Amino acid sequence: MEALVIVVQVLLLVFHQLTTLVDLYPFNNVRQYTLKERVTECMVNGTIMAMPVIGFAVHIQWLMIASLIIYPALLLGEYLNWWQHYFFGPSAAWQETYNRLFKQTIIVLPPVKNHPVPNLEHCILHGLTLVATVITYFYFFTA
Repeated sequence: MEALVIVVQVLLLVFHQLTTLVDLYPFNNVRQYTLKERVTECMVNGTIMAMPVIGFAVHIQWLMIASLIIYPALLLGEYLNWWQHYFFGPSAAWQETYNRLFKQTIIVLPPVKNHPVPNLEHCILHGLTLVATVITYFYFFTA
């Protein structure tokens, strides 16, 4: 089970870094990001997502405990950045960002009114975050 936890955590980290750094249009649209946006996204979220991997891989207890805060915080951020706008409507700033970065990417979910729809890239990312959260919690509290 420990190996599964680490594999899922690494998969989340690698997927995030790959889709932040590599242009896979129309799956993602990093070509529309500024260099500063890409580097900031990579460094901030990459560091945050690497902490649980390191904690579980080398058994650093405080990092393992921190993962119990990190993953729910990531899920909350994903909800606030994507799903809140999808279900309840966007702010003007998010609509502008969405139009610039995500509107032309692959969309698989049905629209809700005229709200921005999470693209396939972010649906996968958020699914991986949810799986990493559940598996990490399960392992931490049952091992």
